[in-house]
Amino acid sequence: MLPKKPNYLIATEKLGFKFPLAWCIAALVIGAATQEVSSAIFISIGSLFMVWLTCKLASLFFSFQQHSGILKNNVYDNAMKAVWFISLIYLLINVFQSIFFQQGSASFLGGVFSIVYFSFMLAAANKWGMHYVEKRV
Repeated sequence: MLPKKPNYLIATEKLGFKFPLAWCIAALVIGAATQEVSSAIFISIGSLFMVWLTCKLASLFFSFQQHSGILKNNVYDNAMKAVWFISLIYLLINVFQSIFFQQGSASFLGGVFSIVYFSFMLAAANKWGMHYVEKRV
């Protein structure tokens, strides 16, 4: 019997790439008003690309469990939860650090690129429960 997927992982899956897209659009608007327009466009598009790329690479790395069974299934589920929570903590730390401890364009850059941590959360939510099933010949 498979354990029930936690609600925060379900919510993360439902958000998908909508949350990073909204984040980057808001960053584009804020950056166009407060920074140079070209840098706001580059940073917003670059961070959205990094979210996509990081999510794909993390999903590839996490999918090894489904094919090889490196970890026990319950250990794998707990590892995915740990990746999700650690990514959330680093996302919040990076946002607050860029707001309160950096100035000017460094603050903008750090705040926008902090969404890349969400890609680890999304990959962990998508790959949670990908258990290894032994194939019998």
